[in-house]
Amino acid sequence: MDEAWVVGGRFTMLDRIGAGGTSRVWRAYDRAERRYCAAKLVRSGGRTSVLRAIREQALRVADPHVVTPYASCMAGEDVLLAMDLVSGGSLETLLGDYGRLPPEYAAEVLDQVLVALSRIHRAGIVHRDVKPANLLLEPSPVGAPHVRLADFGIALGDDGLRLTTTGFTVGTPGYLAPEVLDWNRPGPRQDLYAVGMVGWRMLTGAGDPEPRQRIGARPAGVPPMLWTVLSHLCDPDPARRFKDADAARRALAPHRTDLRFPALTLDGEPLQIFDHLGPPPAHPR
Repeated sequence: MDEAWVVGGRFTMLDRIGAGGTSRVWRAYDRAERRYCAAKLVRSGGRTSVLRAIREQALRVADPHVVTPYASCMAGEDVLLAMDLVSGGSLETLLGDYGRLPPEYAAEVLDQVLVALSRIHRAGIVHRDVKPANLLLEPSPVGAPHVRLADFGIALGDDGLRLTTTGFTVGTPGYLAPEVLDWNRPGPRQDLYAVGMVGWRMLTGAGDPEPRQRIGARPAGVPPMLWTVLSHLCDPDPARRFKDADAARRALAPHRTDLRFPALTLDGEPLQIFDHLGPPPAHPR
């Protein structure tokens, strides 16, 4: 659509910035709060998508490393969820730009993801879809990462409410813990497994892992103890993983001490997180 339109008398929809299986994401201007936001339009064609939208709207976890909706309204047949606008792309984008990341930088990214998981797990929420595409980045000209965990559309709370069709495993296959693939109920350690696979991608430069994949041999240049942390996160037996995100953070702490900015890639290139959206289109306020 070339011209902006207003939803709910509040959100001026400007330009589309993303899309998923049941949703589209627009950059919008929130007239009530006088700021730009990301407006996620979730198709409400079935009960499942509506429940997902309601659950996502309810996950108002106040943390600088988490992106959850701060407002919602109906948009015709859709539900609009308004969230902070994060314009630095995702970790998936960064990996596409630079490939394998420096170990200390990867450890910093993992630490911030674990901060987010610690917060939501304490709130009784299992994310269930931690992966590079759901780890958004704030722009940074010197490459200092600020990671924000997003997309809670398939999150599961303590009440056990499933927002997906019964009989289907949800999530992204290579990041799903083996116990989930075996139809066990998801728990916080499922998210820790996914974090380990995110770390494997950053430290190897490989693409998405295969289901039940082991992390394999340590790449050259990766500190042995950092690889050991990943092996604990990705252990097929959930009982042998870290007990929680905070325990994993403590194990990671020694590997973040040498991080300096601007960070450099393994080829010596400055590692920068660019603004992927650019200036917003002109619009009436």
